[in-house]
Amino acid sequence: MAKIKYWLDWLFKDLTERRGKYVIAEVPNLPLVIFMVTLIIGIIQYPGFGQKLFLGISFVAIIYWGILEYKGGRSRFRKLLGVLGLLGAVGALMLTLVK
Repeated sequence: MAKIKYWLDWLFKDLTERRGKYVIAEVPNLPLVIFMVTLIIGIIQYPGFGQKLFLGISFVAIIYWGILEYKGGRSRFRKLLGVLGLLGAVGALMLTLVK
């Protein structure tokens, strides 16, 4: 049981204040909201310039969000989410370029 508590503390504890708080979820910041909105619009948009524009904006927004989370995340969990967001965006870009 002590090892589980150790790993939970290591992953979720706040790295900035060290007051014993756990950081799992934070209010979505602006790049994440922009990503979600433009992705939805890009998916429902008729194929063409508009769709490419909205999907491009969503790609840039998720890359920016991932960098912000990795550099400024308050816990290792948040930093991991940033890295996964970056890897997912790059992977999606690679899949679209291969087609």
